[in-house]
Amino acid sequence: MNHTTPPAPLRRLTLDDRIAIGRQQARDLPLSHLGDPPSREGRPDIVAMLRSEGHNRIAELLPLRHARMAACPLATLRGSAALMAATLGARASTSLLVQLCGDAHLANFGVYASPERDLVFDVNDFDETHPGPFEWDVLRLATSFVTCLHARDEPDKGAGLARRVATSYRDSIRDLAAKPMVGALYERMTAADIVALAGESSSAAPAKDAAAMVEKARRRTQERAIARLTEEVDGGRRFKSKPPVLVRCSDEERRAKLVAGYAAFTETLPDENRIIARRYAPIDFATRVGGMGSIGTRCFVALLEGRDADDLIILQTKEATASVLARHVTSLGGFPPIDHEGQRIVRGQKLMQAVSDLFLGWVDGVNNPSRHYYGRQLHDMKGAFDVEGAKFATLELYADLCAQTLARAHARSGDTVAIAAYLGEGKAFADAVEVFSVAESHLIAGDHRRLSEAIASGELPAADTEDA
Repeated sequence: MNHTTPPAPLRRLTLDDRIAIGRQQARDLPLSHLGDPPSREGRPDIVAMLRSEGHNRIAELLPLRHARMAACPLATLRGSAALMAATLGARASTSLLVQLCGDAHLANFGVYASPERDLVFDVNDFDETHPGPFEWDVLRLATSFVTCLHARDEPDKGAGLARRVATSYRDSIRDLAAKPMVGALYERMTAADIVALAGESSSAAPAKDAAAMVEKARRRTQERAIARLTEEVDGGRRFKSKPPVLVRCSDEERRAKLVAGYAAFTETLPDENRIIARRYAPIDFATRVGGMGSIGTRCFVALLEGRDADDLIILQTKEATASVLARHVTSLGGFPPIDHEGQRIVRGQKLMQAVSDLFLGWVDGVNNPSRHYYGRQLHDMKGAFDVEGAKFATLELYADLCAQTLARAHARSGDTVAIAAYLGEGKAFADAVEVFSVAESHLIAGDHRRLSEAIASGELPAADTEDA
């Protein structure tokens, strides 16, 4: 006989309860305080941060990371999530928790193919995902737009884009708060929606840029990735070797372990997806470098064969280290504990995205089980706006898209009613986000100068190379 004690009934908060939570939060931490300018005092030195993070990374790849981060202030921001996490963690924050992206800068949004093969626009990078105060993502997103305008030598326009991010986020949260809670799970932005919105602009640039982004994404298929990353040898496909960014694994003992690792990976997929994944078998492996902040961590690609030699896909498996937010978050609230960093990323991605990859799973390292990894398909019609070269009208559209998408992602795990009540209807949130993001962008510019000087003096090694 089963004598297990049943769980206690869940207490449902009423609408009034949730509004009261948001209003109480506004009294505890007024919106104006979110705009308190960050200080250089106590901020980690970027060179010291890079050295610290480099201790557990592949040493030969660190010069590549340093070179890419030094390209411009926006690249510095993209590769130094730990610095801004330290700034945010040292400040007073709300207790309105959501599943955070953790690195919600403008380059971590874009289109990708859903399992139904539709192109959807969403957050698309989750290495740093972690539960935390909702405003941390908004502040990082707004700061990335201000920093982008600085990199384009248009700093006078940055404050306006920061306000646009804040206002679009607030309005989207308010709209979502007025809908049934399950409605947030069905909300999504498709490529067709983006093209339609771009067509409403008084400028021709957004429509042109949106169409180009969608067309480029449709061409960025698994077939194209296979053509670029593999070659035909003895009648079959295998990965090319282009050190250091792509290095084929030829060691048979290691290949056997990686085959076993794929079998273990499939065990973490939902039952219905596991059946599909088991119909594919890995036939080749390589290490691959990509991205910005993750350079130096261990990343593998596996060539999988399905029905026959013409049925190929590439699975990317990336090392999952602890989120840079983990040391700064004081409470997980009602979110589950984190036992595996790969599972943390998979869970966060599924919580935030409207639709996710069928091959999204996690696994332990084959040689070192204490290392954690997560896997997903590579280049499944992923695409993004060219924000650095786009017209300002396109950036305005893009700011709206990112802010609206972030609001929907937060709504899937957070209390939109409480957040909406906290944000209110006025311009106080936009004021605060503007002040913070402009000040933070100046700190990032200082980080960029420090990094560039360290490279020029030989304090840090740097060497760029072509990406595969």
